[in-house]
Amino acid sequence: MYKLLIVEDEKAIAQGIANSNPWEEWGFQIVGICGNGEEAVAFIEKDKPDLVLSDIRMPKMDGVALMQYLNERYPEIKIIILSGYNDFEYLQMAIRNHVAEYLLKPTLLEEFEQLFRKMKNVLDEEVQQRKEKEEQLKSRGSNALLKGYGYSEEYVEDYFYQKDTDSYRVVQFCTQDAMDEDTMAHDRAWLYQRKQSMVKMMNRYVQDHEMSGFFLCNYEEQITGILCMEEGTGEEIIGNHILEMLDEIEHETGLALRCAISSSCEDYRMFPQCYEQTKYCIGQTLLLDIDEKIVWYRQIKEEKFGADFDYSGIGFDEKNILKYILNQDKEQLEKELSGVFDSFRDAAAKGKGYVDIHYVNRICMEILFTVSREIYRYNVYPEKLMNEHNYHYMDMFNRHTLEGKMDFLLGVFALFMQECWTQKESVSRTGELARMVKRIVDEEYMSNLISLEYVAEKVHKNASYISKIFKNEFDCNFSSYVTDKRLEKSKELLEDPLVKVYEITEELGWADVSNFIKVFKKKFGISPDEYRKVAGSKK
Repeated sequence: MYKLLIVEDEKAIAQGIANSNPWEEWGFQIVGICGNGEEAVAFIEKDKPDLVLSDIRMPKMDGVALMQYLNERYPEIKIIILSGYNDFEYLQMAIRNHVAEYLLKPTLLEEFEQLFRKMKNVLDEEVQQRKEKEEQLKSRGSNALLKGYGYSEEYVEDYFYQKDTDSYRVVQFCTQDAMDEDTMAHDRAWLYQRKQSMVKMMNRYVQDHEMSGFFLCNYEEQITGILCMEEGTGEEIIGNHILEMLDEIEHETGLALRCAISSSCEDYRMFPQCYEQTKYCIGQTLLLDIDEKIVWYRQIKEEKFGADFDYSGIGFDEKNILKYILNQDKEQLEKELSGVFDSFRDAAAKGKGYVDIHYVNRICMEILFTVSREIYRYNVYPEKLMNEHNYHYMDMFNRHTLEGKMDFLLGVFALFMQECWTQKESVSRTGELARMVKRIVDEEYMSNLISLEYVAEKVHKNASYISKIFKNEFDCNFSSYVTDKRLEKSKELLEDPLVKVYEITEELGWADVSNFIKVFKKKFGISPDEYRKVAGSKK
């Protein structure tokens, strides 16, 4: 209900307005009737209404002065002017003072109803806008507190200096189905909206059960809460509330959630540490599939897992993994990966220590980067290949379970394996093509028609492609190979003293004798004539 103040100097009219309309049905409650502006000001100072319905002509302080006063002091209070004077000057004054409506007497009931239902909608919208703005400010301030910087002292005073609060706890939620967010990652907007709807349910629960605290979707887009505890509020009370809240959400949405609860702290400056505790708890519960709706940080650190464990002996054998990928041995590859993840499971099961999520992520990323770097040598381009199949390195961090991380590695390595096979087949095919080109050159190198374009046309391939595969296969350029073949043949022909140099040049497909002599001397260190003399002297 919105509070309505009636300001009218004629009592009969004022009482008629107050008593003859179904105000509650329209969403309003009459909180007072004043005879003039002075009485209205005194009333407003004590009990501020949402809406004022005022006459214009009144003694002491008229409606014009009242509207000016409200515009200056209480601009959020709506005012409706009700007058029997159809005066343009009054209308202008009303506009300048942001009067919501201006009605002329006499006013029909239908006009009253239409106007006040409209005003209720306006007030509803403003209330909603204020709530949204307050929620945004609260969310922004709380996120700053969770990060440990960027918050204002005013925000802290408004929300965290409550006399009844003895301590605080940070809570965080995740779905029991660890893969839920992974499967929905393609529609982040939908996922975010779903989280926001759950945040509203949680905040509604807090209000309905007179709890102190609030929930939000934090800067990492995770549902997080800050609970303000009164002295003597034990874990059992907190746990019961959280369980009841989770049951209500599951009943309304069909979605089962888990909740991680931090240690108790007495200072809001400890919120970042408490938030990290909840992240750690969530990571452990998903990584090891702990089947509990509520996990306390104390429980994870003290009960579930004991002393720290030395992880230095757990790691991937990069040489074996690369070998299995190149050899297309998927069975051995899976066995190699399983052995590492089984070591983490065994460490937790035997109580040797909790699983260090950061260590797991680190060695997974290291093997991924190492194999990606090595696989370049086999003409495989990992980043391009992964992007084409919607894999990204950072997705490793979004796989919350050991199984999820292993599946991610297997998926990426399977892509590498397939591409290696494709490249091997391609190399085999290109090798045969290069050898075919070589046979053509060996048979026709003496022809002046021989060229890269000529051979490419014969094998129905692009000239630049032929040049590339020939060099890759024989480690020399196509043109160099042709030239060497001709020069070796020229040495044989020069041994016959009756054959002229220019005749040899023409026979070998050289169009220019001087060019032949130059190339020959560069290759063998002597001219063709000098070579002929040396060859003749040896006979």
